[in-house]
Amino acid sequence: MRDLKTYLSVAPVVSTLWFGALAGLLIEINRLFPDALIFPFFFILVIDTGRGEED
Repeated sequence: MRDLKTYLSVAPVVSTLWFGALAGLLIEINRLFPDALIFPFFFILVIDTGRGEED
């Protein structure tokens, strides 16, 4: 029973921290790129990862 109480008390804390961090990240992205339909830093990461291999 003690393990069940520990499990039930950890899940809300972890989910609150996760959603708080996610909300903060989304707020900062919207502050840096207002009304953006695409985010340039995502495409830079995708393009750079494909350039490493040249045949």
